[in-house]
Order: sequence, then structure tokens, then C-alpha cells
Amino acid sequence: MAKYQVAVLGCGSIFSRHLAALKANPEHYDFIAYYDPNPITTAKYASELVSQRLYQNEEEAYNDPAVNCVILLTPSHLHYTQAKKAIASHKHVILEKPATFSVEELVELQELALQNRVEVFCVLQVRLNHSIGLVEQVLKHGLLGDIRSSSLVQRWQRPLDYFTGWRGTYTECGGVLFEFGIHYLDIMQYLLGVPKVTAAQFFKTKFKDSEVDDSAYALLDFGDFGGTLEVTLAAEPSNIEVSLIIIGSNGYIKLGGKSLDQVTAVHFLDESSKVRYDQICNEVLGYTIDNQAAIGACPHHPELYKQIILNPARFRLQSTYNVIKLVSEINELGAN
Repeated sequence: MAKYQVAVLGCGSIFSRHLAALKANPEHYDFIAYYDPNPITTAKYASELVSQRLYQNEEEAYNDPAVNCVILLTPSHLHYTQAKKAIASHKHVILEKPATFSVEELVELQELALQNRVEVFCVLQVRLNHSIGLVEQVLKHGLLGDIRSSSLVQRWQRPLDYFTGWRGTYTECGGVLFEFGIHYLDIMQYLLGVPKVTAAQFFKTKFKDSEVDDSAYALLDFGDFGGTLEVTLAAEPSNIEVSLIIIGSNGYIKLGGKSLDQVTAVHFLDESSKVRYDQICNEVLGYTIDNQAAIGACPHHPELYKQIILNPARFRLQSTYNVIKLVSEINELGAN
């Protein structure tokens, strides 16, 4: 029998990726049932999900004795309350990002899960990019020397009607950083540590009639060095970039691509560091790369579901604590 007998709540745009992940890991996940309040949405999958039951309401997922795991792909503001219900019903939980909008809620869910002896995991699939593993090793071996600065930039485009429905209110989407920037903020703190936020400001530059700001800027203090953050959805006519630059006393590395999945630039002062970098590439990737090389793009949902089984600590709820805290601090400082 599979470890997790699964019910899925929410069949929106992200559902297809999770469905592919479940199908790719049948030895670990048995997909039992699903629910979405929109019948038009569920009708899209009716012919594909003939072996699964369609619930009439979400409460059936919490009460179903055949289910021991609930996957939440619902609007962000529902994650906390739905996870709380599932955990209280002794179900394991897999949560899309963000898990919650506050560290207080996150800690409450952790304690509740411990009491009910269940596991809660958060979808942080960008961590599985091979490029991230490569930079981890570069930093571990000190190839960049002493870190001097970092810069995270996300310049995306979204249509004018994007901030409608639940995304149109701050209380339901959590703001531009929780809704869009969280994956890349997570990678930044995952690689460099959690910074102190010294300044933050938000702007409405495109979506002027929206309650939600479309651009965020922050100054960050990592202790021995500083950093900057820019996240905007006001780019035109299409996405421009998402990038993370880390500058050290012995060189720099820049991640880019669609989801920080490329090493777009890397240079060192000395040849020995370049030689060691090539060795690390072979160790992590199995081959050597040059600048501008794509080395494994996200999404990695099938692999993430596999790693939840093989390496659960990497995706347990507490692993998202730091980035939830960081986004909350930026939001609080930017609101003042």
C-alpha cells in the first residue's frame, strides 16, 4: 500500500502539475478523491479522473477514513484554516505556497501536527533546481571568497485583469511577495541566510486601482554584507527576468532563467577556483557547463513528491518558517 492515500482540494491552474506528480509516484501516493467548488473546473478533469471520487464538499476530505493525506491547492488565504482542519482530522498535509501569512499561524500548525502525529509539507520546488545545488556547493567550498553583496530581482508582467477575484485583495493573496516573490526569496535566504530588513517600500505603478501593490523594494542586512530586493509585476510587454547575483571577494555568480534555473554568469579571480568550479559542476550535474547554460528548470513537482518520501526534512513545514518571517517583516516595514 502507498504511504499516502490522497485527497486533493483545489483543481485550479496548478492542479495539473500535482496530478502529474501523483501519477509519477504511484508507489508512494494513492490518489483517492478530489474537490473544487467550481463545477466547470472539475468538469475539465472528469474523463481523466474516472478512478477518483469527486467530493460534494471539502468536509468530506477531512472525514474520509480512506484518506490519510490532504493536498491543498486552494487560494492562499484558505491554506491556514484548511490545513488546521485536515491536521485536526489526523491527516497529513501537502501545502502549496505560501503555507500561511504569518509565523504565528505556522507555529500553530506545527504544534498541532505534532500533537496529532502527522506530517505537513510545503511546496518549495525551486529548491530542486540543479542550479541551486550548484551554488550551494560553490558557497560551501568558499569559491567566491568573502561575500560582499547580493541582489534579487524579479521583473514580471501580468495583465491588467490579473488582480481580480481572491488575488484582488491583500487579505486573500497576501501581497506581491507572498503571491509571486516567495519562491525566490526562499532561495535567497536558503543560500545566504536570513537577513534583517532595514528598509522596504511598495508601489502601485501599473495596477493603480488594485488594493494590492505591484512592486516591492527592500534593503537587506545579512550581517557581514548587504543586499537588495526588487519584485515587480509591472514589466511590459512580457517577463524580463528573475535573477540572483552573489558577489564575493574572489568572484561572482549570477542565476537567471525562468526560475533561477540557469547560471547566466560566473567568474573567479584565480584559475584554481575555476578548476574547482568545473569539478563541482561534474559532481553535481555530471558535466561541465559554461555561462548561459540551462541546467534543469522548474517545475519539479514529480521530483518534489518523491523527495517528500526520501528527504522529508527538506520540505517539512518548519523549512518555510524563515521565508514566511522574512516576507512578513518586509510587508510590515513597507506598510509603515
